[in-house]
Amino acid sequence: MCSVSRVEEYIKVRKNQLQEDMKKAHDDHDVAWYNRLIQELDWVEQMYIGKLTHNCYMEGKENGN
Repeated sequence: MCSVSRVEEYIKVRKNQLQEDMKKAHDDHDVAWYNRLIQELDWVEQMYIGKLTHNCYMEGKENGN
């Protein structure tokens, strides 16, 4: 069984928190800022695990991926 590091767990939790906050945002600029933060954390997560798997965390969202 592969264990998740504390850093990986923090990044996943923080991204989920930001996504929840983004859903509550009423201003388009706030939504854009949340998206930017989530994207940055997504890149950090990929670099941390040493495997670039995608360019944008939203890729494939329209298809339910």
